[in-house]
Formats: sequence, structure tokens, C-alpha cells
Amino acid sequence: MEQLLLECAVRAILIATGTAVALSVMRIKNVVARHQAWTGVVLSMLMLPLWTAFGYQVPIRVLSPIPQQTELTGTVSAETAPVFITQTNNRPLAISKSDAQPQAMNWRQFMLGIYLLGVCVLLLRLALGTVGAYRLMYQARRERGRLTSSSCLSPITVGWLQAVTILPDGWSEWPQAKLDAVLAHENEHACRHDPLFQWLALLNRAVFWFHPLAWWLERRLAALSEEACDIAVLERGHDPRDYSEYLLDLARSVMGPRKRVRVLGMAMPGYFLPQRIQKILQSIQARKISRLRMAVTIVVCTILSVVLATGTLAHVRLASVSPAGLVSPRPNVSGTGDLRLIELKKAAAEEAITRQAGVTVEGVQIRGNRRIPTDHIHSKLQTKVGDPINLTTISRDIRALYSLGFFDDVQFETETASGGTIIIFSVKEKPLVRGVEYKGVHSATTTEIQQTLRQSQKGLTPESPYSLAKATETAEVLKAILAAKGYLEATVGIATRPVPPNAVYVVFVVDEGARR
Repeated sequence: MEQLLLECAVRAILIATGTAVALSVMRIKNVVARHQAWTGVVLSMLMLPLWTAFGYQVPIRVLSPIPQQTELTGTVSAETAPVFITQTNNRPLAISKSDAQPQAMNWRQFMLGIYLLGVCVLLLRLALGTVGAYRLMYQARRERGRLTSSSCLSPITVGWLQAVTILPDGWSEWPQAKLDAVLAHENEHACRHDPLFQWLALLNRAVFWFHPLAWWLERRLAALSEEACDIAVLERGHDPRDYSEYLLDLARSVMGPRKRVRVLGMAMPGYFLPQRIQKILQSIQARKISRLRMAVTIVVCTILSVVLATGTLAHVRLASVSPAGLVSPRPNVSGTGDLRLIELKKAAAEEAITRQAGVTVEGVQIRGNRRIPTDHIHSKLQTKVGDPINLTTISRDIRALYSLGFFDDVQFETETASGGTIIIFSVKEKPLVRGVEYKGVHSATTTEIQQTLRQSQKGLTPESPYSLAKATETAEVLKAILAAKGYLEATVGIATRPVPPNAVYVVFVVDEGARR
């Protein structure tokens, strides 16, 4: 989880930097436009964790090319799966017998606990403020057509999609000019949906409370929204000095001895009052911006956000394609020499385990898994902490992991610890199927093929582990569909294109042949 948060934090900084550069290059000074741009950064930052964890990552091939290595796609029987064992007795671990897990993980658990504690505290404050805002809204009474509450010390606008303004007691005694300025300011908040954007910024701050950018964005949006509303008031013809005096009067009422109600909303006089009054007295005006410049800025910021949120650096791949248009396979095992090597490794493993007879298992670790939960893998293992090392049990565990259907390779090694041995299962997950394409099919539609596959409950499905057996089933279904349409000599080839970090795009290359 810490890697996910770190990656999201770095991507958020890149998105914010790109937005700042775009606003500077396009010379966007309009307050409303800048508020919209930074709101987009907040929304992108909120979606980053989900997209990074589950979304499709677009490979940006800017790194130097690496030699293309293709593998023979096939299935390995669980009964014949080779067992590779590596013992590292020359690297003892400095851990005590009472500590079966590496101590290096303790600080990660501690930091994760601190992070979750901070998230819970800020989310609780956000929930209490939201509940308080809606309670204030529903408990307010109507006085001369205006919502009024004795709990308010100053005007406040609350609500997400249907924002309303609530006035404090005594507003009926205000001068008409003051009431008009206050209503103009708060109605502008409601029209702009500022309470909703403030709530999203606070939610983003709760999720990324460790990130200074989240705190800066929340304050930046608040400042821009108040400045935009001040400009709207002045554009309606209110005197800058009188309006500044109204804000100061409201600020004094809030700073009084009465207890302030903690609710989530756009309260007047709002944030950054000294800076705002200085700008108001300077008679700030809305900077005009052309539609073309605004459109270009939106497009540039959107493209930057999408690329920085979904892009991942990748090497330039040099594909090796056979004359038939398929990826050239390279067998994992070729000839009796490699088979002999496997037998030698297995014999060496048995000898290593025999030398460790009577040694207990101090810990069981899983390495290499990304999508499959570690707890799920542990539940399939019979090797337990405290048991003596047993090659038969370990071999059974390896076959059990193969039988799950999630892994292309499962290996096993040991590390010596004081008083016992740590067992490490290293797994390589099968790539996910990101997409399926049918090339060369003219007599059948993709919808017809997919419907037939669903009815037969065979073949590949997107976001499932890739399997040559499933791909072969799909090819057989394709041939059956074409045969029913008179193409008895149709041939189907299977090609895969890697999609980093661990996925494939499957292409079925079809030659329908002559119809009979």
C-alpha cells in the first residue's frame, strides 16, 4: 500500500506542476478559470489511487529498447511441475527465534498505522462537519422569506447540489446595502457550487493528509472561491470601502465570545480576509479571457492530467514475428540437456532438504505476487511455522499453487535463520488479458463470436489470467463458427502482445479460406 500511495503522490505533484505551467504559459489570470483548473487537479488526485490500482496503464515507450524475448505459451501439469530449491546458508539472518518475520516490516506496519489513523481523524472531522451543515440547514427557520438560524454567527452557504444561504439572527436590522452585498456574495457561492468543491478538497486532504499538495489545494480553492465572489459583489456596483466594512463587521461577530458552530460550508467573511480586503480596496476586476484561450487551456490541462495519471514508462519493444504473423515462440525447455539440468537441480534440492532434517520452519514468505492476496496464498499451503522441513509437503504446496491457475512459475528457496529456516515461495503471476481482437473474420461479427463463447462457457475473457488452453478453446469455437458458414478449411492463429506491467493483448489471426 505504501508503494501505491508513493506513486500517487508523485503523479499528483506532476499533474499539479503541469497545470501550473499550463496556466503560466497561457497567461491565465482569470480567477474562475484558475479555480476550475485547480479543481481538476483535486479530482485527478482523488481518482489516482483507484486508477493506479485497477485502471489501465498506458505504456509510454521512451526508455531504451531491450531485446525481445518470447516464450512458448503452454500449460504445465501440476504433477510434472519441476521444483527448484535454492539454499542460502551463507547469508544468515540476524533475527531471534521468537521473531519469525523480518523486522524490516515492522516500520512499514507502524507507518501504515499512522497513515490510517490520520485518515480516520480527518474523515471523522469531515463527516461531523457535513452532518452539522445539513442539520443546520434542516433546523433553520424562515423569516421574511430568508432561512435564519440562531446558531449562525455570520451568513453561511451549505449544501452540495442544492446549496442554500442561512443568515444569522438580527439580519433584518442590517442596512439594505449590507444585506444586498451579503446575499450577492453567498448566492455566488451557491451558483458556483463552492460547498461541494470545498467538500471534495477536504476529502482529498483526508486521503492524502501526508502530502503538502493536498493541504495547499484545499486552501487555494478556498481563496480563489472567495476572491471570485468578491469580484461578483463589486461588479454589481457595491462600494469597495462599504463592502470591506461589512466583512470586518461580520469578522468581529465571529471573533466574539460566543461559541462558533462547526459546520461544513462557505461562511462569510471566509478565508484570507486581510488579503481580500486589500484587493477589494484596489477595486479588483475579473480578468477577461477569450474562449479560444480558455478552450486550449482546458485541452492542455486535460491531456497532461490523463497522460500523467495513466502513463507508465516502458522500454521500446522489438517484436519478433514469424512469417505467419504470429509471435515466434522460444521454448523454455529444449532437448535432453535442459531436462537433465532439471533433474540435477531436483536432486540437489532433495540433498539440501535431507541435510536440514530436524530443522524447523521459522517463517513462510510469499514473494512476487501483485494481484493475488498473500493471505489467500498462505491458506493453500500446508507448510506451517514450527513444523519440521519436509520436501514432500513443500512439493505438494508448489503443486497446490500451480493448481490455482494464477501462476506461470512457482519456485522455492530457503534462508537460514537462528534456530531454523525461512521458507520462501517465489511466484510469477500469469498475465491478465487486457483485450481480445479477431483479425481476418469477415463472415461473422464480433458480437456473434462473443455470444457463442458465452453460451459454450469457453474461451478467454478480458481481465482473466491468460491461458493457452483457454486461447485454444476460443480458436476451436472460431473454427466451428466458420465451418457452420461453409468455411471448412479456415485456420486460426494465436498472437499475444505484451502490455506492461503484466498483461497481454490477444489477437486471433484468421484465414477463412475458400467457401464450400
